Amino acid sequence: MNTILKIIRLSKSFGGLSALREITLEAKQGQIVGIIGPNGAGKTTLFNCLTSLYYSTAGQIEFQERPIVPEVAETKRRLIKRCAILFFVLGLIWVPLFWSSFVPHTFFKVEVVLLGIFILSIRLLLVRGLVRFQIWAWGLMFVFLISDLWFAIWWLTHLLSSGPMIGTGIPLCYFAVPWGIIAGPFSIYLILQLVLRKVRQLYGFRLGPDAICRLGMARTFQNIRLFFNLSVLDNVKIGFHVQIRSGVLGILLKTRSQRDEEELTEKEALKYLRFVGLDGRAFDLAGALAYGEQRRLEIARALASKPKILLLDEPAAGMNAQESSELIRLILKIREKGITVLIIEHDMKVIMNLADNIYVLDYGVLIADGKPDEIRTNPKVIEAYLGGGTAHAET
Repeated sequence: MNTILKIIRLSKSFGGLSALREITLEAKQGQIVGIIGPNGAGKTTLFNCLTSLYYSTAGQIEFQERPIVPEVAETKRRLIKRCAILFFVLGLIWVPLFWSSFVPHTFFKVEVVLLGIFILSIRLLLVRGLVRFQIWAWGLMFVFLISDLWFAIWWLTHLLSSGPMIGTGIPLCYFAVPWGIIAGPFSIYLILQLVLRKVRQLYGFRLGPDAICRLGMARTFQNIRLFFNLSVLDNVKIGFHVQIRSGVLGILLKTRSQRDEEELTEKEALKYLRFVGLDGRAFDLAGALAYGEQRRLEIARALASKPKILLLDEPAAGMNAQESSELIRLILKIREKGITVLIIEHDMKVIMNLADNIYVLDYGVLIADGKPDEIRTNPKVIEAYLGGGTAHAET
């Protein structure tokens, strides 16, 4: 079987709290992979990183041999920090050059001086945001770099009309020429660096949840997220959003292709409702369904996006024994369609009967992986759930 999903040393931190630490796992085509662990182990955080609801702090995610979260480029990280320092140093020199060029020739001398101080303060904040890799700093940086490039060209082309450096008798060109020679090429270089994919990733430019869904990764949530005031059928039709090709104009004009697409969407939605056993409730409100039926509806909506891998976050939570058995049969039917399933579950009966391979998390760390029989008797797993380590295993 081909590997469809590969996670390599994935980490996620929230400030000083480490939710995931160097998690490595993989799923093969058509497998059911279980992810278990005590509450707070980082299981849902892992799913959120996979679907781009969270951006990982470090590590890689490859889906169908495509890097959806590539390895963070440490060389680029160091380069940007060095460039930020040089940018601020150039700003310190820019301010007296700015004053020397404009203060002598304007009536609003105090205002120009204050403007220079204000711009220097903004540059300082910008450097701070840049080295912390904040997205607003990435965008604002282009404005300042283009401005520096303009000033470099302007000063290099107006040498004859420049006067002395403010407060001194030294010709302005002695400072403006070196500044322009350095700032011009540096601005162009940093602009080119900022638009590189590896640098943009440092500032959070990654595939969003919608793009992940289009690639073929769908999920359900730990807490049911349905449109309770819409019909069961409409909820499933929403899952087809990533497959729909009609644009706004086609929808407004009700073109033939849009009507055909709408009709096909409804037929497909009914097919998925039949697959999960809810075709008889198609026109009921989603909020009127029983809890177990709402879980199945959420799975049907996820399937409507035609995923290659389905992420189920505690689908058996709150279900009775009969509903859990029906869920097991449904997930096995999904696997028969060739869809890989990643499932987070606390119900050990469900996970042991379903999973081909199980990964165990505890406090954000992967403590075990293997076949269900291996996990069942693993001392680390028993200790994570029950405490007491090998004493429980021997019992």
